[in-house]
This record gives sequence, structure tokens and C-alpha cells, in this order.
Amino acid sequence: MENISLILSDLDGTLFHDDKSISDYTKQVIAAAQKKGILFGISTSRALINASRYLNGLTPDVMITNGGGLVYCKEEKIYSCEFTKEEARTLIDAAFKFGGKDFIISVDNENGLYCNSKEDLGDRYWTPTDFSDFNEPAMKMCVETLDKKLVEKIASSIGIDKIDFLPFSDIPWYKMSKKNATKEKAIEKLSQHLNLPVENIAAFGDDFSDIGMLKICGRGIAMENAIDEVKSIADGICPSNEDDGVARWMENQFEL
Repeated sequence: MENISLILSDLDGTLFHDDKSISDYTKQVIAAAQKKGILFGISTSRALINASRYLNGLTPDVMITNGGGLVYCKEEKIYSCEFTKEEARTLIDAAFKFGGKDFIISVDNENGLYCNSKEDLGDRYWTPTDFSDFNEPAMKMCVETLDKKLVEKIASSIGIDKIDFLPFSDIPWYKMSKKNATKEKAIEKLSQHLNLPVENIAAFGDDFSDIGMLKICGRGIAMENAIDEVKSIADGICPSNEDDGVARWMENQFEL
């Protein structure tokens, strides 16, 4: 096979089982690959503070988080792309203006994940807020809607050409981030930092935000449970997240 020396994996629907756990088998395979000198990284839309608390003993060499807005390589921050405090405040105000005072939104940055939902979001690590006094930069804002025109109106408050926005396939939300806060841009920065051609990277994913990542890497692998749009651009398909597809692919390809 080609000289793959870095594996990047999404979390939800990919490395995670449906209950957000990572199996012991997967952790053992990843550790064995790292012992052979193969780098392993996470590439997720989750905020860093959120994603890190789910790893439970897994020690990635790379953390691409906040949808690509933040990149750490061996604990060194090598890339950050975020809305300024003023841009974040403008987007929040526009979300409530166009979506209504009870509109549900979340905002994340390097410090945390914030949301005004009073319901259980199925996520353990977020800070409740009504955003009335939120005054921080933001790497990503998500809104509970699938109305693309509404999202475009919100994005236009700072300039729609400045924003990358995509829906999620499994929840009725849209994410908005800075134009260059994407997984593929993060991988370009990581490739430059490591002096590692993208051809030597294999990436795994299942949802809309993974498409650019799978396209840019030397091997883009879709999960069996991935949406059709991801499968259609992938170089291959591995078993589902519930069947430890990432680890099974790695075990077979690297003879672990």
C-alpha cells in the first residue's frame, strides 16, 4: 500500500460507538500503530474541551477540533482560525433577531462549549448561558435549524463570503465557522508543519463536514454508516462505527 504515516479520524459516527465510547479493541490497535511509528489524530467538529474528555486513555498525536478551527500537534498549537469577539457577538445577535428570542444556538472556542438549550443535548461538557453577556472569540457557532435561508441571513450579518456553513446529517442543526476553519484547511496546515505530504495521510469520516477532509487526503475512507454523499467521494469503505471500522482497517493495512 502507499506510504500512509498518519491516520486522521472523525469522532461521532466514526471512531465513537453510538454511545460515544471508544472500544478497548480500537484503543489497542491505535496504540500498536503508534508504537510502529504511525501517527494517529482526531479530526472532529467537537470543541477541544469537549472532545478531549471523551478519549478515556486514548492519546492522539494530533487534535483537529472545533471543525478545523484549532489544531494541536504533539501538544503544540499550530493553527487557530476564529471569529473575533465582535464577529461572534454580531452573529449571536443576528441569530436571535432572525430566529427569535428562544432560538437555540451553541458557540465554541478554545475555552469551552456554550449553549442556551434547557434540554439535554446528549453532550456532557457544555456550559449553559443565555449569551446576553457573551464576549469572547468563537471558532464555531451552531444553530438548531435546517432552514438554509435562515442560516444565510445570519451569516450575512458579517458577510456570507466569510463563512463556511454546513448541516449535520444526524441532528437538525447547521454549523457556521470562519471560511478557513475547516478540516481540509487544518490538514493543509498540519501537512506543512510535519513536512508530510497529504498523500501520506488516510482520513475516516461519515458526515458532510468530512467530505473535504476525505478528498484532500491520500486515502479517504467512508464508514459503512456514512451518508451517501461521503461514500460517493471516498476511496474505500470500512465497517461501521459500531463494528470498530477504523481499527479494523488499520489492523489489516498495517498488519498489527
